[in-house]
Amino acid sequence: MKKIIIGCLMLGTIAFTLTACQSQAMTGKDKTSQVKISKRDKGKTAYAIVGSYVDNKDKAALVLNSDHTGRYVYVDPKNPDTDDQLTWKKIDATTYRIKLNDSDVTSDLTAKVENNELNLSGDDNWNTENFKKSSKKINLDDFLAQRGQSKGQESESNSTSKESNDSTSSSIPGDDGLFNMPSELLGTWYVADYIDGSVNEVTIKKNVISGEDSGEHFTQKLHKMKKDFDFTSYVQGHSSYHDVTKDWARVVVLSENGERKINVRAWLQGAGDGEYYNLATEHGQTVLVEGGGAEAWVDGIGWRSRADAEKYAKEKFNDLHYREDMTSGDNEDE
Repeated sequence: MKKIIIGCLMLGTIAFTLTACQSQAMTGKDKTSQVKISKRDKGKTAYAIVGSYVDNKDKAALVLNSDHTGRYVYVDPKNPDTDDQLTWKKIDATTYRIKLNDSDVTSDLTAKVENNELNLSGDDNWNTENFKKSSKKINLDDFLAQRGQSKGQESESNSTSKESNDSTSSSIPGDDGLFNMPSELLGTWYVADYIDGSVNEVTIKKNVISGEDSGEHFTQKLHKMKKDFDFTSYVQGHSSYHDVTKDWARVVVLSENGERKINVRAWLQGAGDGEYYNLATEHGQTVLVEGGGAEAWVDGIGWRSRADAEKYAKEKFNDLHYREDMTSGDNEDE
């Protein structure tokens, strides 16, 4: 009888031990699953603000990316259009802080997001804008180009002059009004130097070119110079004139072998040929060609994305004209 009782006790102990082990194993498995689920959910954090937005009334648009970056554009009816990069940060469930990379906007903006609408407000210098979320990603370069064209048409129809108001000459000696960049050149380009592979960001607006050059920021306000104006008489002295025109550039359109190029020089520049801008097609994409020198040799190629600019940075294209082509040609003649 003792043997039977002892045997039963031993079986009971073994069964209890197995049950406890199984319970611990299940508990460990559950914890592991919870950790995996937690990590998986963390990687998929979604923000209500991410997406494309349009304010058709004010002719503004913005794109907000999941990496907390974005871009804001605004078609100004009187002044050069706004085209700014930005960063954003979540404050609470419906509120976000937006910082524009714009020296004219010194305060952060506040965005309120609710029911696919975004309300953007700032200090007293900022007009509150109301955006609606778009179901598709907006091409902001196309947005600026299309709205910019309509702006020009409205200005022309409302003016008794053949030229739009922003092209009217000012009282500044030699000024024949603002130069309007062709719409196909507008937007942000990432210009790669084919010699050292460096990439600089350049933004072309209707009447302004700005960007980076060797680590320095530059801004050029695009103007036309009167044909009969002798700017050399203003090179020396005339400090007040220099102050007014220090950021100005004089622009002319040149045509060579049926190809149109935009030549941009400093307003009072004497020696040198300035910069040349035109478009080409490389790797199936429209690219911006920056040139310089007597024959507008290629200085760099501008791409719509930094990734492409870095990828093709040092590539030379057979259909473009480089300084080395002239050198090799001279060697062949010798």
